[in-house]
Formats: sequence, C-alpha cells, structure tokens
Amino acid sequence: MEETMLENTSGMGKTANVPVEVAKKFNWGAFFLSWIWGLGNATYLPLIILAVAFIPFVGALGCLGLAIWFGIKGNEWAWQNKRFENVEAFHSYQKKWAIAGIVVACLSIIWIIFSVLFLGALMFVGSGSN
Repeated sequence: MEETMLENTSGMGKTANVPVEVAKKFNWGAFFLSWIWGLGNATYLPLIILAVAFIPFVGALGCLGLAIWFGIKGNEWAWQNKRFENVEAFHSYQKKWAIAGIVVACLSIIWIIFSVLFLGALMFVGSGSN
C-alpha cells in the first residue's frame, strides 16, 4: 500500500492545517525565549510579553502564564507563519530554539546564584567594618 504525500501547509497562515506530529509537542524555544523566538518564527503575538513584564505586582506571574501558553501553541503558530521544507526541517529548527532557550535559562540561573552570593558576601564584608 502506497502512502500519499500530504501537502506542506507551513507558512500559509492561520488556516493552514498543522500536522499532528507538529501540533502535539510543547515548544521549549517559545517557552524560554518567547518574544525572541516569536521574531525568529514570524510569530509576533509573543511580543506582548514585553508589555506584561512591566505590570506592577502581576508582571512575573503574567509572563509565566504567557510563556506556558506560548510553549503550548508555539509549534502551531510557527508552522502557520513560517515556511519549512518539511516536518523534519521544522523539528530541526525548533530543536535549535529549544537548546538555545535551555542554555539561556541555565546561564540566567547561574547568574542569579552568583549575584546573590556576591551581594551576600559584600553585605557580610560591609557589616564587619562597623
């Protein structure tokens, strides 16, 4: 039995049929890099995270909620808004975004830990001079 080749609908906008193997996966690049990932995937909705980040008291929680939403919908949006040669090329491209996002997240955590330890050491040294 011969398999029929499905039409590549990537880059055809909101009405494009998204293959199941694309839509069912969480997009870690969209989660970790949100607006940067959006620019790289011709998906501009994630730019709203830049405005939400500056809302007092709820910005961080709002950004987390948006990042989760971007991760869930990211593959669908990227498939619809950017042209890919095939599903394998799509997955390869998104895997690079995921790796970049994870690297940035790890470096951010290391930077935060270093900053807290460094500031703590400065406060300890500063308090001993009285």
